[in-house]
Amino acid sequence: MNGKWTKENFIEHHKTNPEIYEMFVMFALKVAKVRSYYSAKNIFHRMRWETAIEEKGGDFKIDDGWISHYARKFMDDFPEQSGLFQTRTRINSYHGEKDAT
Repeated sequence: MNGKWTKENFIEHHKTNPEIYEMFVMFALKVAKVRSYYSAKNIFHRMRWETAIEEKGGDFKIDDGWISHYARKFMDDFPEQSGLFQTRTRINSYHGEKDAT
């Protein structure tokens, strides 16, 4: 599949920006202590708040197109949290999935 948010582009994006995933993991693990299900997009909003407000002018910019990649990576890396984020499978998926739902 062509496009900006392919699995291959995510791998490159992650290599270049590992601090994004580190912050995502920090907040996701915090959420997992009190919730069995949560929104990965809400975690991104929290990350933006932390960098823009708490860091007084930090400039956290990341495209929402990466959210599902980070959610899947987190659940792969932390299998005990496999249901924390809801994911969908599509015919034309950026994640290499083939089944349609």
